[in-house]
Amino acid sequence: MFLVLITSSRAPGMGEPVDRRISLEHFLATTETNVSLEKWESFLTRVGSKKNQFKDDRQFLEFIFYRTHQVFLKRYSETTSFDEIFTQGFYNCLSGTILYSVILNHFGIEHDVIETNYHIFILAQTSKGEVLLEATDAVDGFVTSADKIQERIEQYQQNQIRNENRYQFSFDLFNKVSEEELIGLLYYNYAVESFNQQNLKKTVHYLSLASERYATARIEEFSEMLLWAVSLEDNLDPAEKQSLKKQLQIIRYKALPAVVRL
Repeated sequence: MFLVLITSSRAPGMGEPVDRRISLEHFLATTETNVSLEKWESFLTRVGSKKNQFKDDRQFLEFIFYRTHQVFLKRYSETTSFDEIFTQGFYNCLSGTILYSVILNHFGIEHDVIETNYHIFILAQTSKGEVLLEATDAVDGFVTSADKIQERIEQYQQNQIRNENRYQFSFDLFNKVSEEELIGLLYYNYAVESFNQQNLKKTVHYLSLASERYATARIEEFSEMLLWAVSLEDNLDPAEKQSLKKQLQIIRYKALPAVVRL
């Protein structure tokens, strides 16, 4: 589930590839799974070797987009962790977008990662103009037409949710997201998944990690809801409830400035 989300993930202009492997490892560190990067490193090498075959950077970016889907983004799953891209081919809008951002950074392609209430996408800059990358659309997710880009952005800004059972936020987001903030969004999604599994302790743990990297209005609103959930939970003893409530109050305090800015 992607309840909430993004700032700028800028890289140098098209030029020599930039080594961003540490960045990928930071995202993988949000899970406890050991992932072999041999396939990843081979992918970057093969893609880079084909760069000069394209007449411009937009064509190269298009090749990156579709090749990444073929190799890594094989099966969409709303609830998945970042490491599952490499272990099972599972991805969602957040993890897929992060993977593209890491690849674009590696090849020095300037771009912004943009978050709305329930979605996240990339706007990349090329010598032929702006390109929108939609990680969850393997067929038509590479958008170059200015009119179609604007049409998609307007759809994202409507913040419509298909599932009526999902939580509806009281605010509208349309932000650029930094690399560090993307890590925060991963932790936020893990918190949401833990909440849906009725694991309040793990929910608060992940939400705390999220707030350390990206304290947003989404986190403030979610933590307020969690305070009620903790209060009503019969399977927690008084000491556990008090501890979780204290953690949630700290989380809310960190996120309040983001609420004020809305």
